[in-house]
Amino acid sequence: MVVRIRFGRGPVVTRRKGKNSRIAKPAASLLTMASLSCAALGLWRVGFDLDWAGQFVFANGTLSHWQVWIGAAIAIQYVSWRLGRYARSAISEAPGPEAPGKDEANARQRAAANVR
Repeated sequence: MVVRIRFGRGPVVTRRKGKNSRIAKPAASLLTMASLSCAALGLWRVGFDLDWAGQFVFANGTLSHWQVWIGAAIAIQYVSWRLGRYARSAISEAPGPEAPGKDEANARQRAAANVR
């Protein structure tokens, strides 16, 4: 006796660029906010050094230097910019409406790939 088990079709794996663009756009927005926060802390520290602002949160250590905060803000904003570019390029490369003949050829090709 031969028993055959048939599973349903899973998600189609593609090799297209920009598959993670849905995540990249909100991540870029959140990173921009993190960059602004780091820049604000850096400016606060500069203000404290010039006696324009009150006591800074970190009195000593690595995080007590304004250069660290401004550098972190620049680095985070650069990553945010790169993610935004990645998301935009993936959207612009997304396939548009195909010609009627291509759809039928693609359907045949997908069907042929699922044949034993």
